[in-house]
Amino acid sequence: MLEFDTKSPAFRQAELRSECTRVGGLLAVLGSLLALVLVRGVASLAQGQRGEAWPFALLLLVAIGYESWWMVHIRRALSSEPGVSEWRATVIVETLLPTFALFLQIHTPSIGPSRALVSPVVLSYFLFIVLSTLHLDSGLSRLAGCCSAAGYALACAYALLVFPQVLVNEGALIYITFFSNVAVLLVGGFAAGLVAGQIRQHVLAALRDAENSAKIAQMEHDLDIACSIQKGLLPTTPPQVEGFDIAGWNLPADETGGDYFDWQDLDDGRLAVTVADVTGHGIGPALCMAACRSYARAIFATQTDLRSAFRRLNQLLFQDLPSERFVTLAAGILDPEEATLDLISAGHGPILLYLYAENRFRSYDAQGIPLGLMPGASYSCPQTLKFAPGDILALVTDGFIEWTSPQNEEFGQKRLKEVIRVNRDRSAATITSELYSSVLDFAGGTPQNDDLTVLIVKKT
Repeated sequence: MLEFDTKSPAFRQAELRSECTRVGGLLAVLGSLLALVLVRGVASLAQGQRGEAWPFALLLLVAIGYESWWMVHIRRALSSEPGVSEWRATVIVETLLPTFALFLQIHTPSIGPSRALVSPVVLSYFLFIVLSTLHLDSGLSRLAGCCSAAGYALACAYALLVFPQVLVNEGALIYITFFSNVAVLLVGGFAAGLVAGQIRQHVLAALRDAENSAKIAQMEHDLDIACSIQKGLLPTTPPQVEGFDIAGWNLPADETGGDYFDWQDLDDGRLAVTVADVTGHGIGPALCMAACRSYARAIFATQTDLRSAFRRLNQLLFQDLPSERFVTLAAGILDPEEATLDLISAGHGPILLYLYAENRFRSYDAQGIPLGLMPGASYSCPQTLKFAPGDILALVTDGFIEWTSPQNEEFGQKRLKEVIRVNRDRSAATITSELYSSVLDFAGGTPQNDDLTVLIVKKT
């Protein structure tokens, strides 16, 4: 995972932007040093002294020119060109600057070898070591430390060989100082490597978070589209059937769900009504729901026999659905002239018919197994429901029945029946809303774990 991230374009861009920051900071420091050296050079000339500062000014100008060229190179890579590959060469070249400065100081009469090797120029090695952390590569920081230590050690060895008498007069302390500086530079490089490694990890973590946030945002956008498409598959206006008041309602547990309800005008003046529940909820069941709805509408439009329609629908769903998916479905053909509804349930329940005149409920069992489980499943003859004025057929999915309270008690059929009974004189749409309000109050804040769907057919 880490290797993939470090090769990703996003990390490469972050690496290049960090390098731009590093080079920009280095240019600012070098420019400030150049200004200081020039001021000192002018001041020494004004006092009639030799211009010892000019070689240092020339060295700084060369360093500024190199860093400026490197900045242009990095910015080109940021904009369009491929990534750069001269990282190690840059580290080596940059650490040569303090080394050259030490050699110049060794040969400067006013400074000499003993003062040069303990001058502030030695501290400039640490500037490059510290800024090397912005390479976001612990190896480059260690390289900067090793090159700095090697450059300083080389300057010390040169001074000892060329000016032995001068350094011998300084005593043993000067040798201890030289050795200590080399050791500190080495340790500083490895410490900077640890810091660079941590910065790298934080950058990678930030990039992963940003990438995940972008993916989540895209997923949420796609889910919103899927949700709007699924809602568009549900009826938006109630059917106009003389003598009947019909309403349906659906609320998925996630952005999308596997439940649906539908009604469909047939050529002979009858109305097909359907409620279905695909196992599970989410985007997978939603896709299965769309397929089931399409098949059902096509079959009911051409197939007048409910048993044959269910057999054909089961066969198609068995071929299309994953093995772990199936559909419970109840469908009926409503004849408004006869006030009857022929009903078949494929594993779906509860199916409740409230008899207004008798103030009681009649329940209907399923006539076969859920759709999509077995290719050769058969279904018994439809049950014919006869409506009298005020009678109410309620087709609901198990999301209503199984929603639990904080005490882990299910809403159940008893409460469902009571809501219908209490609201028997109200419209079908009002009954659906009252069902939802009642189960919501009963749940007491517990999460909705399953889709909710209800279809009410009421004889007016």
